Amino acid sequence: MRKQNLLSKKIGKQISIINNLLENYFNSLRRFILDVKRLRFDKNNRVFLTIVSIIFLTLIYFLIPTAYNKELIEKQIKNQIYQKYNLAIKFDNEVQYNFFPKPHFSSKDLSILNDQSKVGEVKNFKIFIEFKNFFNFNQIQTLDVIFDKAAFNIKKSDLSLFKNLLKTEPNRNKIKIKRSNVFFMNKDDEVLFINQINDSQFYYDIKNLKNVFFSKGKIFNVPYKLIIGNDKLNEILNFELVSKKLVLKIENRTDYKMEDDTGSLKISFKNKNNIFNYQIKKNTMDIFLNDTNKTFKVSLEFKPFYLISNLNYQTFRIRDLFSNPFFMEIFKSQILNNKNLNALMNFEVKNVYDIDRFSDLSLKLKIEDGNYNFSNSNIIWKENVKVLFSDAFLNFDKGKINLNGRTSFDVKDKDEFFKFFQIKKELRNNIEKIELDFNYDLNEEKITFDNLRIDNQSNKKIEEIISNFNSSNKRFLNKITFKNFVNDILLAYFG
Repeated sequence: MRKQNLLSKKIGKQISIINNLLENYFNSLRRFILDVKRLRFDKNNRVFLTIVSIIFLTLIYFLIPTAYNKELIEKQIKNQIYQKYNLAIKFDNEVQYNFFPKPHFSSKDLSILNDQSKVGEVKNFKIFIEFKNFFNFNQIQTLDVIFDKAAFNIKKSDLSLFKNLLKTEPNRNKIKIKRSNVFFMNKDDEVLFINQINDSQFYYDIKNLKNVFFSKGKIFNVPYKLIIGNDKLNEILNFELVSKKLVLKIENRTDYKMEDDTGSLKISFKNKNNIFNYQIKKNTMDIFLNDTNKTFKVSLEFKPFYLISNLNYQTFRIRDLFSNPFFMEIFKSQILNNKNLNALMNFEVKNVYDIDRFSDLSLKLKIEDGNYNFSNSNIIWKENVKVLFSDAFLNFDKGKINLNGRTSFDVKDKDEFFKFFQIKKELRNNIEKIELDFNYDLNEEKITFDNLRIDNQSNKKIEEIISNFNSSNKRFLNKITFKNFVNDILLAYFG
């Protein structure tokens, strides 16, 4: 009986312990719930939890790169760039994950390929990724691409690289090129010219439904802005080039549905507009202009690069040719001073407006091996004196541009010649030719003379007149100055 009582006491004691444990557990649970409820209304605790959450998420953010398979990522980047832009790239160094300013991958010394040949080297490469794929490791979706400090070596066969960009299917991403250079090469790997790119973008204009290439840069030290748009649906290519320094704007529209591309070219210079029509064939390009005062025709051969042009004017101002900022900047930039450029330009003017009684100007410019040759150009004065430039060359020296050579005045009617310069009849002797050397400074618009001879003779008085004129600041293209100068020479010779 006593044993049964002891067993009952033990069981009762165990039940009491269990009850106490259960009661303590539920009391603790109740206190925890009350604490959590109180946390909802305690601002200090909310701030603490927020800080803890931010730290936790930041740790996760910085640990993300460890989850990426870099070889797989490189492959995806290359494939997606090729699919979007038909552009082949090669990583010379492994890609790196970057956090700021927003998630992207970067690499150093990337190569751009065209038909397995390297045409570009990029110092800094960046490609941004979709944020919604941020945590979808090894399955990224790429966005904008940046090529920074790139050098492109482009031959004619590589131009398809840029043509293909303008033909790509629409997408909402951009290719950006910054602080780069494009070296245009000939078949012998010689540099024809360099295009400096400050900032450019290739993108799809969803509003106008066309691919667009926009660029700001310099070519031959002349700043420009370029916009090229390709409307694939209507097969129309638009081109706009603006140079504030040259006060120049060129707009082009090409319809390439035709077998031979045809189009119109609008050139705006100092608020004056000219519209040219052109036709592009396999190896040539012909440009035409016709209006009431002038006709213009240019034939350009691509193989080799050779330009033939014929310009015909009814009236023209010589001052416009020499004091025109457009021509001055073209000469200063030495855009034509290229050993790979060959050209023959014929410039014909019926009436010269700003120099008294000059007409029938025939200006011949030959560009060969980087040299400008104006030899065999001529002009008629008063219908009886032919001015011939037997030798005339354009020279560049330390930023200065000089036109120099030798010219002659062939006198056909001496009586009319003397009458114009008011030479007394008793002083009028026979005269057939006046010859002299000249140098015209295009920067300062100043001309100087030397070795002046009349019928192969000279004297000290003539030499003094030439010396005094050269030391003065007189403008020879002023008709009064011109007349007085010639008058003084004739009086010194006959007197």
